Parts: sequence; C-alpha cells; structure tokens
Amino acid sequence: MALFEIDGLDDFVDTVELVRKSYPKEIKKFMQSEGNKLKKRTIQKAKSVVDKHTGNLFKGIKRGKHYVYSGNGADSIRVYAGRPANHAHLIEYGHEMVSHSGERTGKFVRGYHIFKSAADDFEGTYENDSEKFAEKIIKPLDKG
Repeated sequence: MALFEIDGLDDFVDTVELVRKSYPKEIKKFMQSEGNKLKKRTIQKAKSVVDKHTGNLFKGIKRGKHYVYSGNGADSIRVYAGRPANHAHLIEYGHEMVSHSGERTGKFVRGYHIFKSAADDFEGTYENDSEKFAEKIIKPLDKG
C-alpha cells in the first residue's frame, strides 16, 4: 500500500470547518436553494419521461429540510416523493401489474428512475454552484 501526502489538505479542512461554524445560515440557504433547483429539474424530468399524466406525481415531488449527515458530517438535502404521490416508488422502480381482484397478471411495468437520473444530471451543476459559493464565503475570510 502506497502512502501519499497532499499539501494544503489540512488547511482546506480547517477552512471548511471555519465556514461551517461562521456561516451556518448561509450554508442552510445555499443548500435549500440547491434543493429547489434539484426539485425543479426532477419535475421537468418526470414530465418529459412519464407517458401518462394521471394522478398527483408532480404535486408530490418535494424538497426536504437541510440536515447534517451523521455518517461523514456533510451538509445534505434531499428531494423525494411524498403525499399525494404515495405511488411514486412504483413509477420510479417499476412494478408488477395486479388486477382489480388482487391477482398478479404477470406483466411488469418498467421503472422510469426519474429521481436517480435527475440527481445524476444535477451533479455537475451542484459542483459549479458549490465552487462559486465557496469562493464567495472564503473571500472575506482571506482578508481577515
């Protein structure tokens, strides 16, 4: 196993912790705005992919609250489907058809994977926005 060092990594980690402690409200606002962007992109993806526009799928796509992930301490926010779209998991992952009497018909409806593909498409945008946000926050710290 090869060992290597990255110069400045400790300084960067210290800077991130300083920003988190100094600007918690700004981080929360940034994460919420990014969550809103992801929600909007997810709804657009759902409207373009789903063939039938019945039910309340689009109304049920929601942005969650900002939280700090317990696994690695990262700031997180999620977009999910909730009420009134309680059937969204069936559209997302696919499902086996069932008749009105409750018997399986043997047909499988493919899933659209809307949330996964929207999140994958949004990844580049999030990285760019994060870099701009970091520059905006760190610039006043460099002067001080």
